[in-house]
Amino acid sequence: MPRPRDDLPTAFREHWERHFAPLEGGRVVVAVSGGIDSMTLLALFAREGAGGPDLEAVAAHYDHGARGPAGAADGRFVAAVAARWGARVVRGAGDSPARARERGRGPMAAARELRYEFLREVAAAEDAWAIVTAHQRDDRVETALLRIVRGASPDGLAGPRPVDDWRGTPVLRPLLPFSRAAIADWASRAGVPFRDDPSNRDPHFPRSRVRSEVLPLLRELNPRLDAAVVRLTEQAATDSAWLGSAAHDLLAEATEDRGELEWTLRADRLAGAPAALLGRALVTAWAWSAPSGSAPPGAEWVEGVAEFLRGGHGGRVPAPGGGEIRRRGPHVIVCRTPRRRTADVGADEDEDGEEPLE
Repeated sequence: MPRPRDDLPTAFREHWERHFAPLEGGRVVVAVSGGIDSMTLLALFAREGAGGPDLEAVAAHYDHGARGPAGAADGRFVAAVAARWGARVVRGAGDSPARARERGRGPMAAARELRYEFLREVAAAEDAWAIVTAHQRDDRVETALLRIVRGASPDGLAGPRPVDDWRGTPVLRPLLPFSRAAIADWASRAGVPFRDDPSNRDPHFPRSRVRSEVLPLLRELNPRLDAAVVRLTEQAATDSAWLGSAAHDLLAEATEDRGELEWTLRADRLAGAPAALLGRALVTAWAWSAPSGSAPPGAEWVEGVAEFLRGGHGGRVPAPGGGEIRRRGPHVIVCRTPRRRTADVGADEDEDGEEPLE
């Protein structure tokens, strides 16, 4: 069947070359669930050559263990289609329900952790310079609305970023400018096969309800809603980047000593900072102290610790995930839990794991 020649591959190629492509192609790991977005992304790279002639895309599929035989079938499907398009495939599997129970995480958050751990391992084994995921514009809009409902900092409101990292490995999201409808339209006419995941329509998941119930109503109120929300997330990302940089500078100025288990800071340097800056500095310090995978602290904890530090009295406050914040004389001491990896700052999902797995 002849493939239609329209704007998506051309627009994607131009976007990729302008914002992501290195001087030489190299190798990337493409996260492929089998859904329409990730299969379209793989088709653009492997079948259409939209990443350039020197780029090799290795498909990586992870079975989270939550869908039983259907999850294994997804993996076989991805492997067969990728082979037809000339792409190598690496498959992995895990048990996200068990991870959720072990760490007290939501099911989607646990699945996401396992998936990104797998992708990072594949990228290292393949000597790939980045992981590429298929998040698109609708995902960004849905994430922003979910975080507004739950309460979000500027960092959280920024949502999935075009360029991010997972524990030191670059993560790229080149489909963010493209809508779900545009992707589905091209995939249909270009004959891109995909697997349907019924959980995307399960009202048990908040994202599904936002997609099917909330967004249609909001788009009636403002037909340009998606553009407005994306603009808001971009502004939040800009503000968050500045705040993060300022917080690191503040912590560097306040640091007197940082060892393996304790980080000693000047209390007066911290207490004199504006509330927003102090809050971000506290979250950054918490991330140093907390175990990997810990859910970020809520606003009440951050505000409570800020008030405690400005009060000038000695004492200690437990930190989420282990460790604690101490006030001793002129010093603030951040204590980390022994032999635990640092948590991620500015993760792209909340405790319910609202970043889609696609």
